[in-house]
Amino acid sequence: MKKHRKTPSPRQRKTSSSTAKKLSGLVKKTLIVLAFLAVPIAWLIANEHSVRKASDLSVIGSGTPVAVQIHDNSCPLCQRLKANAENALAQMEAPPAWRIVDINTTQGASFANQHNVGHVTILLFDRQGNHQETIQGVTGVNALRDSFEQLISSRR
Repeated sequence: MKKHRKTPSPRQRKTSSSTAKKLSGLVKKTLIVLAFLAVPIAWLIANEHSVRKASDLSVIGSGTPVAVQIHDNSCPLCQRLKANAENALAQMEAPPAWRIVDINTTQGASFANQHNVGHVTILLFDRQGNHQETIQGVTGVNALRDSFEQLISSRR
């Protein structure tokens, strides 16, 4: 006994083809939207990771000299000090660890209060975590590099 398949009518085929095209178009549009969203999401995740690392103060007293900037993102003087410090650090062969704490966060405000300083400030700590120097105000690249090098060379 032979089974007969029912052949879809031309109208059924057209409806099926139209639905498939709509579904295919929807999938393509969804993939394009996801591709556009992937880049900013990846950037945000990477940025969040670097911000967390930059503000991790657990390195103080762990055998590495550390420079910590008390920073306010909305302060142009803080931005200038940060740029100068990062320029000075980039010129060094073996720079100290670099950390930035936002004075507008609980951790940053607490840290600043603990050391009696405000923003536009860099605190230098030796390998044992002892406070060595306070740099206040916008400071030039050369002076910052000298302070960082002195911190590195002290108590090797």
